[in-house]
Order: sequence, then C-alpha cells, then structure tokens
Amino acid sequence: MLELLVLAIAPALFIFLYIYRKDCYEPEPLHLVLWVFFLGALAVIPAGILELPFPDGLVTSSIAAPVIEETLKFLVVFVAVYRHPEFDEPMDGIVYAMAAGLGFATVENILYVLEGGVAVGIVRAVASVPGHVIFSCIWGFALGTAKFRPASGRKWIILPALSMAMLLHGIFNFSLGYWEGWGLLLILVVIVPFGWWMTCRNIRSAHADPSSACSAMKSVPIVDQHILPNPASLPLYSKTGQETASRSHFCTNCGTYVREGTRFCEQCGKEF
Repeated sequence: MLELLVLAIAPALFIFLYIYRKDCYEPEPLHLVLWVFFLGALAVIPAGILELPFPDGLVTSSIAAPVIEETLKFLVVFVAVYRHPEFDEPMDGIVYAMAAGLGFATVENILYVLEGGVAVGIVRAVASVPGHVIFSCIWGFALGTAKFRPASGRKWIILPALSMAMLLHGIFNFSLGYWEGWGLLLILVVIVPFGWWMTCRNIRSAHADPSSACSAMKSVPIVDQHILPNPASLPLYSKTGQETASRSHFCTNCGTYVREGTRFCEQCGKEF
C-alpha cells in the first residue's frame, strides 16, 4: 500500500520541483503554489461529476474528458491567482498551471495506481502525469503572457492555447484508448517528448518576454561580466522613485506599455 502511494506521488513531486526551480528570477511563494496544487487536486471531484452523464467509451475519454478537465484546471488558476499581486510575470502562468495540473494528476494517479498496481503506476509515471503538465502549461504560458498585453487582445491569446491543450489531451486519450499498446508507444515516443520540448521552449520564451523578471535583470549593469548577481539582491523600484531595473514593461491592470523605471501606469494610474 505504502509503496503504491509513493509510486503514485513521486512523479508529480519530481516534475513539481523541476518546473518550480525554473522560476529562478522571481520565484512564486511556495505556499501559494501549493494552494493551487491543492485546488487542482479538488478539481477531480467536479470533473468526475460533470463526466458522469457521458457513457464510458472512446468519445467521452477523447472529447468530454479533455474539455472538462482542462477547463477546470484553467479556472483554478484564473480564479485563484490570476489577479493576485504575486502573479507578476509570464513565467508565473506556467508555474501555477503546472501546480494545478499536477494536483489533478496526483489524485487521479493515486486512484488508478491503488486499483491497477505497480504496472499501472509505472506507465502513468512516464505518460499520464507528464501529460497533464504538458497540457496545462500550454494554456498556462498563454495566460501568463496575456496578462501583460492589452486587455482587448487577451482572449485571443488564451482561447487558442486552451483549445490546443484540449486537442492534445484528446489525441493523448484517443491514442491510448483506440490503439492501446501502439497508442502508448506513440505517446511515449512522440506526444510526451514533443510536449516536453514545447514546455521547455515556452519556459524560455516566458523568461525572454519584456515583462519578465529576467528581462528586468538584464537592464542592471554588471561591472564584472564573469560574476552573475544574485537575482534576489537586485533592486526593482526604489521608494524614492529613482530609476532602477524595471519589473515589468506592461501594466498588469490595463496592459499598457510602461516605460522602464516608471512607478505608475500613465494610462490607468496603477502603482507598481
């Protein structure tokens, strides 16, 4: 029993630590990330209820389940932390999406592994758990990017990404349900490696975004280029209004471009 629980939880813990450590320039508070993880775990309950009216079968697993599950995970992040002050750079969308996805996947994994045993646990560790993270991080990256763009265009960034996550999730479930062994091979050889590559690319893109903490770090002069500063020690805004490294180039309230060193948004007046 204990061994099966460890097998069910270990993959999620490994991926959680891996992606959380990627948020190295301005890490999110661990308690807030864990809270989103917990809410993602609770989302299994409404997901199960909403999927009950659909009959068991390929159509349900390939269409209904991906739409319901990705929507619920998205709502967890959007409702719980999207407007939180700590959600202040594009990378945060990936971190919180990862937490919600892993929370959901962990509960699902425990249920399946306790019922199916070690073999099921091994397969899900290399397929289903990474899969949930991959699907979530597609819309998580879009959500993090959209927050720092003009409000009028945000839905056109988020909705296509959410649809793509549902589509990939559906292809994943269809492959496993229809082709079984060959489908699992397709997942392990193509879908998961491609999805993980896409996730890593999105992490690099999030750090390279003008509104990321990483971009702000680059604007700080370094005397000795061979010595990298501790990100935690670099200033963002001084209390006196003196120009320092900018935390974001876009207002998180209205999406207007903000000049570096500005303490207030010139459009809506939001203080940073």
